[in-house]
Amino acid sequence: MATQQKKPVTHVYKEINEGKFKGVKHYELKEVINGTLQLTELINISKDRNCAQSMPEYWLKIRNDNKWSKCITGLFKTGINYIYKGDLQRKKHLILFKFSTDAKTLKVFVFKDFYTRDLSNVLLLINHSAKI
Repeated sequence: MATQQKKPVTHVYKEINEGKFKGVKHYELKEVINGTLQLTELINISKDRNCAQSMPEYWLKIRNDNKWSKCITGLFKTGINYIYKGDLQRKKHLILFKFSTDAKTLKVFVFKDFYTRDLSNVLLLINHSAKI
């Protein structure tokens, strides 16, 4: 159950290998703000291929050693363009993704030890964060 909203750890990623893959984008970490790295230096965002009943728009994978992990979380629409939600460790940590309009830059907000279904307050914080 959610208690009090904490300030998220913000990860700023830039797309690498642009145009190399049709349904997948790879991102490299450029900066971590307000904390320590919660994901990995490289992440993989792939389009959903209708394989899960939950029907996310995208899937997140992280880089472990020299291999991509299994899907860590699905990315679901939030009602605000370019912002998607997910969770880590079975709804222990809320994670929000804010893509730039061209999807070349990605901000990932990890709310450690905080999860809620009511995203109104966190979406206001994310939506009004610095433009990417």
